[in-house]
Amino acid sequence: MKKILIAVQNPDDAQEWADHFKQQDPSWQVQIWTPDTPFTGAHYAVVWQPPARLFAQEKDLKAVFNLGAGVDALGIGSVIPAEMPVYRIEDGGMAVQMAEYALHGVLLATRRFTTYAQQQPKKEWRTHAPVLRSEWPIGVMGYGQIGAQVANTLDQLGYPVAAWARRERSDQTGIEMYAGDAQFQAFLQRTRILINVLPLTDETRGIINKNTLDALQQDGFVINMARGAHVIDEDLLAALDSGQLRGALLDVFHTEPLPVEHPFWTEPGVHITPHIAGVSLRHECTTQILEKLAVLLQGQEPTGRVNPQQQY
Repeated sequence: MKKILIAVQNPDDAQEWADHFKQQDPSWQVQIWTPDTPFTGAHYAVVWQPPARLFAQEKDLKAVFNLGAGVDALGIGSVIPAEMPVYRIEDGGMAVQMAEYALHGVLLATRRFTTYAQQQPKKEWRTHAPVLRSEWPIGVMGYGQIGAQVANTLDQLGYPVAAWARRERSDQTGIEMYAGDAQFQAFLQRTRILINVLPLTDETRGIINKNTLDALQQDGFVINMARGAHVIDEDLLAALDSGQLRGALLDVFHTEPLPVEHPFWTEPGVHITPHIAGVSLRHECTTQILEKLAVLLQGQEPTGRVNPQQQY
């Protein structure tokens, strides 16, 4: 019988994932893996931050499926053998959620509704000038499926939107595209709201730093829903203190949960959420993994394979 191993840290999560796989395709034998599980002979594993012991024990594994779009915590080449095919979730219901989160950040930046919320407790009826979208050019760092969804959603609302990627990307929707180090400064200089959805790699770690923030249009805003390690926290706080930034919406941090003593908690311009911008939806993710498995069993290559050199 075809067998899938579920290897995630939380037992309740593991059981929920197993139940979804069983319900959607009963032809697969689904087993939850723990450090006490004897050798199973399974060919496929569905994982989230798996231990090295899994791969030392399960020598028959042919492919691994990561329960998320980001693969920086997998340890490819250390925990997972470098030659092991690894497939990531492509969207999994996260793209629309993250576009919604980005829009929430844009509305915080422009204070489109904040002023009215502040007036209500004072029973104050007073209108204000509408937001001029032309004054709020948006730059999206990262242009995979999630970045494209974010950029196109905001573009449809009439904001000037551009996107930047590490490497050249084609786009048929009319989004203004920038790529590589040579075009990074030009991208930043036309941007007032910077949205980060980049994968975390050696190239992108610490990319939201003093130089990046100084290059943005003044009185800007940062929205980070990728990884905490993309941000140099001290540089972001300094930019807020100087007025270069008016605020930031942060969903991810170097240490999670965010330590209670971290200055982000009490910085007036910082809005904090607990890593909820894009949550993998179980049904969508399970369906996608089963579709990829069907392609593999036909001897073909599914989409979403991680390039170990590019780290995504």
